Amino acid sequence: MAYRVREPQVREDIASEVFLRLLGALQRGRGPRANLRGWLLGTASHLVTDHYRHGFRRATAELDEHHPDHGESPAAAAERSLEELRVRRAMQGLTRDQQDVLALRFSEERSLEETAQIMERSVAAVKVLQFRALAALRRALGEEEARHAD
Repeated sequence: MAYRVREPQVREDIASEVFLRLLGALQRGRGPRANLRGWLLGTASHLVTDHYRHGFRRATAELDEHHPDHGESPAAAAERSLEELRVRRAMQGLTRDQQDVLALRFSEERSLEETAQIMERSVAAVKVLQFRALAALRRALGEEEARHAD
């Protein structure tokens, strides 16, 4: 989910909602029948889509100016933020299956077998999907870099 939602608090809210929905579905006898991970991933995906469609209201807090910052430098943070933005934009151009396979394999560090089980595909199909997703991501990042170089 981190590849689609940047804000940690929003990710936590969505994760909580996924499990609340799971409990509600189980109470109604409508929970996942065969693949719990697939159900959880699908529910999370729908909630992320809803988040961007409708937007959540986020609470704001004032920063304490006297609190020392021991994090990265502003320049490094800006560079990292720009790179994350480039990757997020490129990821949005991929299909949902391509986004999911990359998230499972690289963000969540899932094995091919786990990814195949979650996505309800064969290991060979996941390998092909991952290969194509990475190729599409490279193309998209290259095209964006070329646009910015002009």
